[in-house]
Amino acid sequence: MAVSKMQKLLILTDYQTRGELLKSVQEFQAFEPAAVEDMRCGDKTLSELTTQIQSLETELAQVAQAQTYLKAVTPKKIWSDRFHLTAQAFAKKMTEVKERDLLGQVLALQQKSGLVQKQLDDLDENIELANKWKTLSFLKKDRRALKATYAIIGTLPEDPNQEKLSQLLARDDFYVERLFQNDLEQGLVVYANRAAKHELKEFLDTLHFDQFDFPFGKLPAEQLKDFKIERSKLLDEQKAVAAKLRVLSQDYADLMFLEEDLYNQKERLRAEQLLASGQELVGLSGWVREEDISHLKELLAETLPSGSYISLVDDTEVPEKEIPTQLSNHPLVEPFELLTEMYSLPKYSEVDPTPYMAPFYAVFFGMMVADIGYGLLMLLGTGYALTRMKQSKGMRKNMKLFHILSYPTILWGVFFGSFFGIELPFHVLSTSTDVISILILSVVFGFIQLMFGLAINTGLQIKAKDYPAAVSDGIGWLGLLVGVILLVLQSVTGQAILGEVGKWVLIVNAVLIVLGTAAGAKNKFLGLGSGLYKLYGATSYIGDVASYTRLMALCVSGASIASSFNMVVGLLPPLARFSVGIPLILALQALNLGMSLLGAYVHAIRLQFVEFFGKFYEGGGRAFKPLKTYEKYTDLKTRKMEK
Repeated sequence: MAVSKMQKLLILTDYQTRGELLKSVQEFQAFEPAAVEDMRCGDKTLSELTTQIQSLETELAQVAQAQTYLKAVTPKKIWSDRFHLTAQAFAKKMTEVKERDLLGQVLALQQKSGLVQKQLDDLDENIELANKWKTLSFLKKDRRALKATYAIIGTLPEDPNQEKLSQLLARDDFYVERLFQNDLEQGLVVYANRAAKHELKEFLDTLHFDQFDFPFGKLPAEQLKDFKIERSKLLDEQKAVAAKLRVLSQDYADLMFLEEDLYNQKERLRAEQLLASGQELVGLSGWVREEDISHLKELLAETLPSGSYISLVDDTEVPEKEIPTQLSNHPLVEPFELLTEMYSLPKYSEVDPTPYMAPFYAVFFGMMVADIGYGLLMLLGTGYALTRMKQSKGMRKNMKLFHILSYPTILWGVFFGSFFGIELPFHVLSTSTDVISILILSVVFGFIQLMFGLAINTGLQIKAKDYPAAVSDGIGWLGLLVGVILLVLQSVTGQAILGEVGKWVLIVNAVLIVLGTAAGAKNKFLGLGSGLYKLYGATSYIGDVASYTRLMALCVSGASIASSFNMVVGLLPPLARFSVGIPLILALQALNLGMSLLGAYVHAIRLQFVEFFGKFYEGGGRAFKPLKTYEKYTDLKTRKMEK
């Protein structure tokens, strides 16, 4: 239960087998490549590798485009699936994927579908135009047959008072045929004597008449029939594309595998940029956990030529900030690493706070939710998700965290006798009548955690042989808290001896803090001043202890809200209570559950990050980032797992 011991390695192999080296390291999942000083990329320049990476990113964008298009017709059970494969099985699967070329087929269908849709859109515009002019009885070319008459086809802007149309109709020398009318315009055919052609045009121009010629070779009514036949054919093509897509959707997993493979290739190319290359050899440097070195050697022995060489690098001169941090904890503690990572990973030489923080977080979370019913819902929900649902490793880790937290929630629910806000006849304390006792319990928990944090700091300082700091930053403050506890006990029990002892404990430890600070300072006089100023920091402990009262506040408020919801529904008439009351109480309890979980999650984290971590933990470590497979859809089974 600590930060894993890391070791830097240098792996040498033939230049021709660098691809196998990177594939093996990626399959291993626990080796972080690092740049080698004065590296060269052999016959592949960095710009060439960058170009290849960009090409893969382009292809990944095409895969995402195809996934979006095909997913709409793919059953959820297909695209929500997860796979568990070895590297060998994945490579075999990729051979089948490339043979089927689902990506090419989907993109071709998408292109065809887009073309058909554009033709349909254009055709619909033409149909709308033909519909509008379907009563037109002649085309522009037909006007030549009119010997003595001149006709103009066009539209007149619509106006509320029909003034323009009235002016036109008032002319006895013109004849007007109205073909259609809508909110914007009206279609007209205006006839006149051929000799008055120019006069007609000039008059229509004053009315903003817009001439129109039907842009097809047939009359609108006849052309409309052709358009509808053509539209029917396009719809048949569209249906054929949809049918092909539904068939292809059964192989949707191919796109998932292809996305994984392209991402894996891209990560290997990025790692290849870090290789040190000569004419015949390449060197890959990087970090690995000490406990994994033997397995890495076994894997490379299977996949690389016999001449390959692995050597340990002397990392004593490596700055601590360059050494990655990888946490290693018991399975029950491991999910709580998510909380530590939210704050900051420990430095490589620093203690991992996760196992110390986990029990406190679980207790505090459970106390703030504190309901048997809510705990059972968490237990059953997360249990179902962990056993029945296929999830990524990150999601499973989250589910495990809340599954673990469901147990203290149930236990605290029993302690307070609460079941969905209903107060049970058995309880140790009641959230409605024992608020002061719950407040005292919260403060006691605060004292315990603060003292535990100071004890950890004391142990770390002693381990580092910084004895003055162990006294001034640990033992002295522990003593002060003990003195405060004795004074509180004296006021409760009335035992004067406790108060007397507590007073001297406070005095002695205050002196120890000042002297310890001075002993650790180069300038002893300034050290005494710093020690006295450090005593002023005792006021911050009042705020720290007060922060733990939020345990009581959230515990009581959650129970009170749930009880209020129950009371509101209980006031409904019997008929309403067992009709609308059922979905209403379910919705209200779900709301309170959500608020309780969110509040407990956030405030329990706050107590760890501010009050607890502040006593011994700094953080600032660099996360271990091994060369891994994508694992968005596929969990890689290593050869070690197979054995």
